[in-house]
Amino acid sequence: MTEDRISRLSQRFKTHAVGRKPASNRSRERHSFYLDGVLIERLDETYRGLNHELYPKTITKSVFLEELLEFGLDHLDEIKGSISEQAATVAE
Repeated sequence: MTEDRISRLSQRFKTHAVGRKPASNRSRERHSFYLDGVLIERLDETYRGLNHELYPKTITKSVFLEELLEFGLDHLDEIKGSISEQAATVAE
């Protein structure tokens, strides 16, 4: 009788851990990146300046960064040289 009770209690853990679908389909994800401090300061200053120029409209910092990343990815051929130099420096 005790084994049957324990077996029934353990059944509830089998369906929740794996079979549960995500609560929502998020289009944004949170990730951590370690970036150069000087670059972050430059990003912050540029973001504040752009927001000031666009006033009374505003943009969020995440939209600002997404646009920069998308532009960079769309123009990857133009920045391959710089990326290649940085990769060679790190390898040494």
